Amino acid sequence: MERDWVAMKVDREHMKVTLTLKKCQRIEKEGISVKFVEDFLKENGIVAGINKEAIQTLISNKPYGTEIVVAEGKVPEDGVNGHYKFLMPIEDMKAKPKVNPDGSVDYANSLEIAMVKEGELVAVYQPATRGKFGYTVYSEMLNPVPGKEHGPLNCRGLVSDDDYKEYRARFTGRIYRDRGKIVVDKVYVVNGDVDVEHGNIHFNGDVEVKGDVRGGLEIHSEGNIYVHGHVSNCRLFAEKNITIKKGVQGKYECEIVAKEDVAGNFMERCRVKADGNVYANSLLDCDIYARKRVIVMDKRACIIGGTVTGMMGVTVKNLGNEAEIGTIVHFGEISRFQQQLNSYLNKLKKVRDDISLLEQNLYVYEHIDLKKRTKETEEIRMKLVRAKVVRTAERNQLNAQIDLISEEIAEVKKEADIKVLGTVYPGVVIMSEGDKWIQREAYRDLVYRMKNERIEMLDSTEFEMEKKRERR
Repeated sequence: MERDWVAMKVDREHMKVTLTLKKCQRIEKEGISVKFVEDFLKENGIVAGINKEAIQTLISNKPYGTEIVVAEGKVPEDGVNGHYKFLMPIEDMKAKPKVNPDGSVDYANSLEIAMVKEGELVAVYQPATRGKFGYTVYSEMLNPVPGKEHGPLNCRGLVSDDDYKEYRARFTGRIYRDRGKIVVDKVYVVNGDVDVEHGNIHFNGDVEVKGDVRGGLEIHSEGNIYVHGHVSNCRLFAEKNITIKKGVQGKYECEIVAKEDVAGNFMERCRVKADGNVYANSLLDCDIYARKRVIVMDKRACIIGGTVTGMMGVTVKNLGNEAEIGTIVHFGEISRFQQQLNSYLNKLKKVRDDISLLEQNLYVYEHIDLKKRTKETEEIRMKLVRAKVVRTAERNQLNAQIDLISEEIAEVKKEADIKVLGTVYPGVVIMSEGDKWIQREAYRDLVYRMKNERIEMLDSTEFEMEKKRERR
C-alpha cells in the first residue's frame, strides 16, 4: 500500500506492519500527526498492536527511506502440559557410588539418602493451562495449543487423594526415582552399631546402619544396605546394592553378596560377589567376583593378593606390589556365562515340551461335543488352561534371561579387558578362558585382553589408538 507520503508493508503472517516515509510537500510544509497516521492504518484495516511511540518517532525524526515497525501482532502462548511439582529432593541414582574425576570413589557423599516421613506431602499436581490467545494486526484471533493433562503419578509407596491431585508418603522411608517411577521404600535404620545386643537383621526394604557391623552377625535386605562405618567378619546379603562408607576388615570370614553393585572404601580379607560392579579404593587379599566390572581407582589404589574376577574386566591403578605377593586376576571367562546359558536352554526345552503337551490335551477337551461336556471335563480343561498360562510365563522369562546372557557374552567377547593405569608388579597372574599370563617384570600403563584365544599385553596408548581405528 503506497501513498505520496508513505509506503506501508504487511508481512505474510499479518504480524508486523512497517511504514517508510517519502519526501513530499505534505510532510515538508504541513507535517503529519500521530492521529493522521493512526487513521491511515485503520483505513487499511490495521487496528491491533499499533505502537504510538513508534509513530511519534517516525513523524518527529522523519527517517526517510527507512522501514519503521509501527504495529505488531501478538503470538499466542501455548498452554503448559499438566505436571507434578515435587516438594522435596528425590534421588535419581540408587546407591551408585559417586566417582571423582580422578576415578576414585567419593564415599563421603555416597550415602546421601533422600528420606520422607509418613503422611508427608510429596507431590502436587499442576493442571494443564489453556494458553493465551494471540492476534494479528488485523485483529484476527490466534488460538493457542492447550496443554495436555497428565495421568495419575506413576508411583509406589505413595497414596493420593480422591482426585489424584496430591500424593503423600504411605510410610516413612527412602524416596527415589526408578525408571520414571517415584518409589518410597521402607528403611530400617540402626542409629548405632549392629552388634550381639542388636542381633541379626532380616528386612523387606533398605537397611541403613549409622555405625559398624560387628563380627558374627548377618544383615539380609530385600533392598539396599548402607553402612556408614566399618564391616567386620559378618555376612551381608542384599537384593539390590551394598555400600560401605569406611571399609571391610573381614578376617577371612566376611561374606558380602549383592544382586547389583557393591562399593566400599577398602576391602580386606573378605569374599564379595556382585551381579553388577564392585567399586573400591583398595583390595587386600580378597576373593572378589563381579558379573560386570571391578573398579579400583584412587591415587594409591591397589589390588594386592587374593583372587579378583571381573567378567567384563578390571580397571585398577596398581596391581600387585613390590613384595611380589601372589595376586590372581580373572577376566572375560565366557565359559561361566555359557554354563548358565546352557542351563537356561535345557529348562526352556522342557518348558516348551510341556506347553506342547498341554496344547495337545487342551485341543482334545476344547473339541468335546457340547452334549458330552460335563462338570469334570470343564474342570480338567480349566486346569490345563491355567497350567499353560504358568508355563507360558516361564517360557517368556527364560527367553528374556537367555537374551540377556547372550548379550553379556557378546559384550565380554568385544569389551572385556584389564586396564592398569599405574604399575603392574611381578607376582601377578592374569587368567582367562584357560590361558594364563605370569607377570615377570614391573610395567606401567598396560592393558590385557584376549585375542585369538590368548592373553596379550599392550601399552595403553597403543590400545587406545587401536580402539579408535576400530571405531572408524
